[in-house]
Amino acid sequence: MIKLFKYIDEFKDLDFLNAVKTYKLPILSKLRSIFEEDIKFKKEYNEDLQNYSTIYQTDIEKLDELIDFLLIVILSHTPYFNAFIRRYSEIKKSEIAKDLKNYERVWEFIRIASRSGNNDLHLERLDLERGVVNIKDVKEIYAREMIRVELKDLGDMAKKVPLPDDSIIKNILDEITSYLKEKIKYKAVESIQAPIYEGEIPFDWHPPCIRGILNDILSGGSPSHYARRSFVVYWFCARFNPNLRPLDKDGNIINVSATDIASEEEIERFIDELIEMLFKNVEDFNEKKTRYYIMHNIGYKVGHGRLTHCEYCKNWKNDNGKGLNHYCNPDEICKKREIKHPLDYLCYNINLHLKNEKIKENLKIEEKAQKVEERVENENRQ
Repeated sequence: MIKLFKYIDEFKDLDFLNAVKTYKLPILSKLRSIFEEDIKFKKEYNEDLQNYSTIYQTDIEKLDELIDFLLIVILSHTPYFNAFIRRYSEIKKSEIAKDLKNYERVWEFIRIASRSGNNDLHLERLDLERGVVNIKDVKEIYAREMIRVELKDLGDMAKKVPLPDDSIIKNILDEITSYLKEKIKYKAVESIQAPIYEGEIPFDWHPPCIRGILNDILSGGSPSHYARRSFVVYWFCARFNPNLRPLDKDGNIINVSATDIASEEEIERFIDELIEMLFKNVEDFNEKKTRYYIMHNIGYKVGHGRLTHCEYCKNWKNDNGKGLNHYCNPDEICKKREIKHPLDYLCYNINLHLKNEKIKENLKIEEKAQKVEERVENENRQ
């Protein structure tokens, strides 16, 4: 096993407050080097690192790790720690992968893979022999997930210890929060709105991805966890509120529960129908677990109590091994500029149907009016 941090045990008795005060400049420049694309920020951090290494007569590799450690502890007390983990693991994965061998001990592999949720690290997809797993073809993915797991563990430990109540900490937290608040923004995505449709929704009104998962389930297949989750919450919203999206117009996450958009009676009926019609066909079906899973993902009575939204289309295309890309087969409607979420596809078809129905209704009215005019003309001639 490759260890991400070599010197971390030496930082246990560190005077944290003094270290933050001393190394504030390189902490902030390291943060920018991680989140900025421009190479100049990486050069700035390397210069700071070299200068501080010279001033404090410290090994440059050890100092770099100390800066990382301080940054991890501080960021674990902000809402941006997960974003940091994503960026950091992408940057470091190639470096870590170079030191990995082609084979990993099975229990160490399982420790990482079981917590990563990445489909490419499913044990059944890789060669296993004599207690070791061949990771040659997934080395960078495995390296990235190793980093993510280790950073998450460090962050979880750091969060349990309150930061010192001091102006030095408050100031650096303010600077970091102000910087990341501007840097990490959910982009508002305009969605297609449609009236709540009361009738039966035809199968082809749903997007290809949802139809693909549905067909897979009905034929006894076993879609990935993420595919099932996206299907469940899509199907729920399609039934009760097709205008619900993960983000509002200002880019804020929408936190709603199932009972915010449907009655308990409707929700219970929805769950029963879904289990009876669909998930009993899945090869690894367990009714008790499936019921809990559905309730958890629509935010009903169990778990965090919030609807877990269906992913945006861009996250189906670039799914990071979640098993969504397999079902992303865009058709002509998907390619329209305004289709950014599977529910947009449904709303588009609802609006198209209602528009066509309105046209038909208007034509009928015109035909009736024309017949009345013709009858009046005939009567006048007589």
